[in-house]
This record gives sequence, structure tokens and C-alpha cells, in this order.
Amino acid sequence: MKKNKIFLIVAVLGFALSGCVYDFVAPEAPIVIDPDDPDAVVVSFENDIVPIFQAKCVSCHKVGGIKSTPDLTADKAYNNISGYINSTTPAASEIYTKPSPDGNHPAKYSTNEAALVLGWIAQGAENN
Repeated sequence: MKKNKIFLIVAVLGFALSGCVYDFVAPEAPIVIDPDDPDAVVVSFENDIVPIFQAKCVSCHKVGGIKSTPDLTADKAYNNISGYINSTTPAASEIYTKPSPDGNHPAKYSTNEAALVLGWIAQGAENN
């Protein structure tokens, strides 16, 4: 009987300890886009920026949404953000600063999303 109790305790401890798995996730390395680097990745409005707006912004920024301006739906976003872009100082652009990870907006970009938006503005904010 004593052997059974010891075996049972060892088995329960073995199961309990084997069930503890810790997968540590490394922090996301921020993307750096240098607009002066001719080999830098070109940030595409359609492929890179619009999906960010769709994921983070469109639930509010659309006609009939909580904030109808700017309308950031895919077909209207580019035409509606010109007033929110500062082409001389891209980092001061409202479309970048408000939802940045440190911004004061309810929806926030991830570090990489913010880098893509800033890179796109720095590359000329083209409708590409």
C-alpha cells in the first residue's frame, strides 16, 4: 500500500511537471525603412498600409462609424488622408503619431505597423 502511494505521488508530480511548458516569445524587431537607401523595401499603400487601416481603423473611421473622418475604407483612404500627412516631417504626420504605439488614440499600431506607415510617408506617401 505504501509503495502504491509513493508511486501515485511520483506519477502525479511527473504529470504536473511535464505539463509546464514555457514558450518565450521574442519581442518583435522593429522594421527600419530608410528612404535614402536605394535598396530599401518600397512600402506599398495598397499592400502594406491599407491592410493596417482595415485591421486597426476602419471599424470607426468609415461613413456611419464613430469617426467618419478620415474615411479609411480601402477605396477611399488615400483620398482622405492628405490632410493628415506631413511630407516635410513624416514623423509629425497625424496618420502616424495618433495611432502610434505611444500615441493617444484608442487603436494603436504595432511597432512594425508604425514603421511601415512612417516609411511609406517618408518614401513620398504614394498611392502605389
